[in-house]
Amino acid sequence: MGGAFPVLVLFLCGLTFLKSEFSWVYLAVLALFEIWLMLRARRVGGGPVAADEPPYHFSAEEAALVGRYRFYFTYPVVAREASSVLASLGLTALVLVPWLTYKLEWIQALLIGGNLFVVARFTKELSPVMALRIRGHRGDREALRMLELHDPAWKKIRDAVLQPAADPH
Repeated sequence: MGGAFPVLVLFLCGLTFLKSEFSWVYLAVLALFEIWLMLRARRVGGGPVAADEPPYHFSAEEAALVGRYRFYFTYPVVAREASSVLASLGLTALVLVPWLTYKLEWIQALLIGGNLFVVARFTKELSPVMALRIRGHRGDREALRMLELHDPAWKKIRDAVLQPAADPH
């Protein structure tokens, strides 16, 4: 995915400004990406993570955090790259919806505008730190506690991955 997909989204947005028929191509790319992301997230699952079990030895609260944001903790690189694509989808939607409305392309404008709800949902799952900080600034104690647990959970994951397996002999 890398940096090419956000550039593709921006390119399609620019083409839509030149010719509004490209909005259907934009919508197709948007749908394909979100379907791929949804299927990938489903494969990870969403069940609870075991507490106090090797190799991570998460506390109950850390296990709840990792279980809630399982895709983010399982595939951090994919989550980061997908977040940049979601950011480009969200930003281009904010520009395209008024433009398509002005061009009287109501269906495309409604589909792209309504997709902002999907983008917001995925963003919360793939960038939990940002979402938790926003909730924390509003005084949400649960979000503040999850932010406190974030770094220790990542440290346990890194330590378990970097620690060589015990020699059975």
